[in-house]
Order: sequence, then C-alpha cells, then structure tokens
Amino acid sequence: MKFSLAWLRNHLDGDTPADELAARLTSAGMNVELREPSADDETWDVDVTANRPDAMNHRGLAREGAAAGCGTLKSLETTIVEGAARVGDLAKVTVEDAAGCPRYCARVVRGVTIAPSPAWLAQRLERCGVRPVNNVVDATNYVLLDVGQPLHAFDLARLAGHEIRVRRARSGEGITTLDGVGRTLTPDDLVIADASRAVAVAGVMGGADSEISSATVDVLIESATFDPRRVRSTARRLGLKTEASHRFERGADRAMARTAVDLAAELIARLAGGEVAAGVLDSDPEMPAPHEIAFSLARLSAFVGCAIPSEFAVKVLGALALEPRVAGDIVTCTVPPWRMDLELAQDVYEEVLRHFGYENVPSVLPSAAVKPGRRLGSWPFTERARDALAGVGAAEAFTYAFVSSEVEVAAAGSPLAQRGGVVAVANPLSARMAVMRRSLLAGLAEAAGGNLRRGAESVLLGEVGRVFFDRNGAVAEEERLALALAGNVGPWDAPRAADFLDLKGVVEAALSELGITATAWRPASAAVLAPGEGAEVVQDGRVIAVAGRFADAAALFDLPAPLWVAEVDLAAAAAAADIPVFEPLPRFPAVAADLTVRHKLSLLYAELVAAITAAGPDWLEEISLVVRYRGEGVAPDEVKTTVRLTYRHPERSLTQDEVNAAHFALMDRLSRELAVSFS
Repeated sequence: MKFSLAWLRNHLDGDTPADELAARLTSAGMNVELREPSADDETWDVDVTANRPDAMNHRGLAREGAAAGCGTLKSLETTIVEGAARVGDLAKVTVEDAAGCPRYCARVVRGVTIAPSPAWLAQRLERCGVRPVNNVVDATNYVLLDVGQPLHAFDLARLAGHEIRVRRARSGEGITTLDGVGRTLTPDDLVIADASRAVAVAGVMGGADSEISSATVDVLIESATFDPRRVRSTARRLGLKTEASHRFERGADRAMARTAVDLAAELIARLAGGEVAAGVLDSDPEMPAPHEIAFSLARLSAFVGCAIPSEFAVKVLGALALEPRVAGDIVTCTVPPWRMDLELAQDVYEEVLRHFGYENVPSVLPSAAVKPGRRLGSWPFTERARDALAGVGAAEAFTYAFVSSEVEVAAAGSPLAQRGGVVAVANPLSARMAVMRRSLLAGLAEAAGGNLRRGAESVLLGEVGRVFFDRNGAVAEEERLALALAGNVGPWDAPRAADFLDLKGVVEAALSELGITATAWRPASAAVLAPGEGAEVVQDGRVIAVAGRFADAAALFDLPAPLWVAEVDLAAAAAAADIPVFEPLPRFPAVAADLTVRHKLSLLYAELVAAITAAGPDWLEEISLVVRYRGEGVAPDEVKTTVRLTYRHPERSLTQDEVNAAHFALMDRLSRELAVSFS
C-alpha cells in the first residue's frame, strides 16, 4: 500500500528523519518495503497486514509512527462553515437494513463547480496510486487515503425524490456500476437506492446513473459503515475489488463516519465552491459502549519471555489511544472504535511487544520437565511388520487415512474390513477425503496406479497403518499390513505379467518374517477380489489375511495392468506369531529331490504340502514349489505340481539309500491317502 511521506508528516508533530521513521515503522510491524523519491516528497510502499484496516491510511500509519517514538500525533479538527439551508429539507436518508448498515451519514454541498483538482491534490493521489478525476471525486478519495473512511459522492439532482434508502437488493435487480458494467444483484446484496432504483452497491462501487459529472451542481456525500461479511460476499460474487471494499471487508471505524463526512464537505467547499447545508443526516449517532481489555503486567512479561517495564507498556498503549489505566499490577485499556483486531489480552500483549522489538527478546528456550515417551505395547510387532516389507523387497508407502465414499466401499469388501461401520469426517477437506478408511488397499491401489502411469514396469508397494471402524458410536482402530503387486516380474531378459502365485509368494515370505508359517490358503469370494482370483489365509481357524486381484482397480484407479493385493490383520497375526529364534547353521549337507504329483484341481496346494509333511521323515527340512503344469497330456480337471523336497539330518550325513527309501515311502503313502499319481 502506497503512502506519501509529506502527507504522513501532516499528522505528526516532530522532525524525525525519514530513515529513522521508516526503520521504526518496520520494526513495529509496518514493513516499509520500498521508498521512491518524488520531487520534495517520498512515496513509501508499506506492507500493512490484513487485520489492520486502521493503518491503511495516512493518519493510522502516523499513529503507529507516534507510538514508535517518532513525534506526536496531531489532533484531527474540522472547521466547516455551514449555510442557512438545512440538510433535512434537501435530502432524506432511510436505513431499512440496520444489520447491514449500522451507521449512515450524509451531507449536502450546494452550488459546486466541477473542475480539475489543484496540482497538490492530484499529485498526492497519483503518488498513492489513485487516478485524479475531478475536484469533488478527488476530495472523497483524498479523505479515504487520509483517515481511512471510504466515501461516495452522488449527484443530488439525479437521485429520485432526493432520497437515499439503504436496503437489500431485489431479486434480479440490475445496476450499471461506475466501471460501465451491468450487474445483476441478489437479495443477499446490500444496495444504496433512491426512491425508484439502486444507485450503488453498498461498500463496493457506486452506480453510473448518479455519478458526479460536469453538470453536477448539488452533491450528496455518503459516509457509512457496512457489515464486513456482506461486503466481502458481494464483492467476491461480482468480481469487484475496490479501495472501498478492501477496507469495508476488514471493518470500518463507526465513529470516523461522521468525522470523515465533515472533512469531505469542508474540502469540497474549498475546492469546488458552494455551500455546505446545515446539519448531518445520521441514521444512528449513538456509539456503542467501548470494549475494555484488562491484563496483568506480570503476565505480559511472562508471555513475552522477558521483563517489560511497566512505564514502557503504558506509554505505548497511550500512544495507540488505548487509554491505559493502571491499578497495581492490572492495566485496563479502552479499545478505540478503529481497532477491530483487539479482542483479547494477548492482542494487547502483541501491541506492546511489537513496539518493544522482537529482536530485544532473548533467544532462550523455556525450561520444561519432560518424561520419556511411551509407545503402545504393539509397537515391536508393528516395527517387525515394517521390516518384513523391506525383507520382501516392497517399497514402503504412506497413504491418507481419508478416502472417498466410493473408494472406501470398493476397498472394504473383505472379512477384515467388515468389523464396523464407516467413520465419516465431520468437516472433510474435499469429497475425496470424506470418510476414514476401513482398509489400506485403496491408498495402495492409487499409489500403484500413479507409478504405473508414469512408466514403472513393475510395482511392489507395502504399507503398515491403521484402519478405523464405527462401533456403537465410538471409533475403533486396528493395525494392518498391506501389499500391492502389479506389472512385470521375473528376470530382465524374460519378463512376464505378475499373477496370483507371485503375490502368494510375497505374502508367505512376509508372514514368515513375522513368525507365521502354519497357515492354510483357501478360495475366497470377498467382494474386493475378482471372482475366482482371491484367497483367505487362515491361522488356527481365524482369517488373518486376504489376497487376490483387486476387482475394481482398473475402473476406480485407472490402472493399466491387473493389481494383486493382500491385507493382513496384524493383531490376529501377532496372536498367532511364533517369533523366529536363531539356530546354528547346519553342519551336514542337504539332499534335494524333486517330486512331481498329478492330482485333481480340487486338491489345494496347502493340503498337498500338509500331506507331504505328515508322510515325510522327521528330517524333511523344507518343501518348495518348483512348477505347476496344465496342458498337453494332463486332463482338464487335473494339474501336475512339482515340489522340491530338502532332506537334512541334524546329526549326520544322509546316504542316498536313506533318502531314496524315505522318498519312495512318502510317494506310496500319498498315493494311498490322496489318490494321486506320479506320472
């Protein structure tokens, strides 16, 4: 915001050098960002914060300079000379919406001569970024920049019935504003109207039908206060940003409305001639009781972090016109009507502190007694789950706990997610974050899709996080581990698309890291998984995980490849976990033998492994899958499964005869118990 140095000095007694004045204002929070010489003056660009409309004018900034020790603020006086005609005989003001317009003041100046403004006035306006128009309009703009009160001048002859009505706009009512644009209003907008039509948008911009022109003889000057929220809403809807709306949106001084109309009338009479009618049309001359704030000087020093001299605090508050009254340790301040930003004792602390100087507050950390933090009892297992993700080669992801309702429903169609209702967010940032997740799969699916669309050939993501359920009005939380696999797998020279068995291997490896090995996999019909391509992982009769192809991934997340996902209930897994312990490395060699079993498709791989384990000797160390074959030479309802059996005795080396005998005995038992063959 631009200011004239010479104009500022009009409000200050004293001869503080410009450099010192600029430095002290900056130190007090009114940052002087740029200084440009202009003949015998300087134009300053000052950063005035949005909560300080009282300083968005020369008198307000001068008051800040006085409080900073740069002179004394001069009193504001008017020496208006009134004529014989009474304003009540020339015009009428009616405020129909007092909530939207708490105070409306008007004066009439008769017999003016419209002409260009004198050079001194035009130069001051131009230095502050305002284009001169004529002596009447420029006078209102000058008072605005001088004391901060927006004004508007109407051609009295062009007001029907010589009447002003402050009312809500009628539905569909139109007005052509001073910028020449026709605008349609709504009942939420406040307008200034005459006896027949709207002639201005209250607090925003005047209308073209009643503007000052070269033919104007009698002028009605408006000085009012408007509801900031109404002005902000109207200005935003109409796409108008004016000097008036900029100030009214932040709050205007109700007392200044009367003073400013007197200043404007006096200046117009001096610049344009004419006679000021006696009296002021004032809708509500009574001022509300002033707001008072009491605070403790000791609390002020404690708040700042160092001792603030009481004399200094009282001097600053007095210079800011807060009228401090001291009674022992308590200071009571009367908030002037132009300081809408002062509501709490802490606001007054800030006023003292910014003039005391933030740089004068010592940089000392406050002392505080702290205790070591306490983690939940489940954290060791949670950390182990994160290690398991790294162990299987997954990149750890961190996704939002908030999801859209559509995505939540699609991802929650599994036994693990049907343990409570949906937790809705009371005030969501957007529709995409409307509810709390009951599954980690949605976030991982979105992350995987983003990677694939950006050129990743393969994706393996994992996440350990919490899910949320509504249970009888209370929010319950559970911990999950989730995996997402998509794209190509295999060696670089022979890549292939990932399938269910790849996912199964990753899940089993992760569960093994968690100490869970004795699990059974069985087909699942969960809605989150594609039909025929999903499974449940069961431990001791309880479902601890689901795995398979995400049914709606392509449609919901724009995935260019099938997405294989798994989710593990960590609480259930922890209950069943047998944490591995270190065992010495084996001293004796192992003997490996492959076994190809032809069996019905209905025989699950887990059942086959369980039967081999039961039929094998005690020194059968490991069973691993080599390949499953379906095709030529195999019936449609059959499959050939080749597994590698690893034999190792803990106390001696095995002979080939021992291995062969055990191997053939195992085959004989399998053929009898499972009705399988080995061809």
